[in-house]
Amino acid sequence: MKKLLLLFSLLLSTTISLAQLNISTNYRQDAVWNDEKSEWEVLSTDEDGTLFEFNKELTTFHHTTPGISSDYFITKYEYDDKEIKYTMTVKSDAGNEYEMIIDGINNCVCFFYWRDNRYYLVRHTIKNTWINEKG
Repeated sequence: MKKLLLLFSLLLSTTISLAQLNISTNYRQDAVWNDEKSEWEVLSTDEDGTLFEFNKELTTFHHTTPGISSDYFITKYEYDDKEIKYTMTVKSDAGNEYEMIIDGINNCVCFFYWRDNRYYLVRHTIKNTWINEKG
């Protein structure tokens, strides 16, 4: 785990501007926020893998799942070196907006969004990260 965290940190902080970042995942949780209980209620889980492929400029990424693939535009992002975390505002090719967090310490990629006055979370567990220097 420490090795993966170190690799993730190095990839994000030093090489992302020079190469294409890729993140594979192996677990997904969908949840909705419960105001009364102040906790996430898990709606579903699955172990299907997904792939995130970021361009080297960190302005777009392609997300491939077993059922669909989508392109996202990164409208803004911040990197916290201490937390090893990217916080991004992204917009899908379908026009949906999300807050996205790539969390190197907790080993996950999370999407947060509002729909029908409810706050949702889609959390992917990171399996592996790597760079493609030709990307």
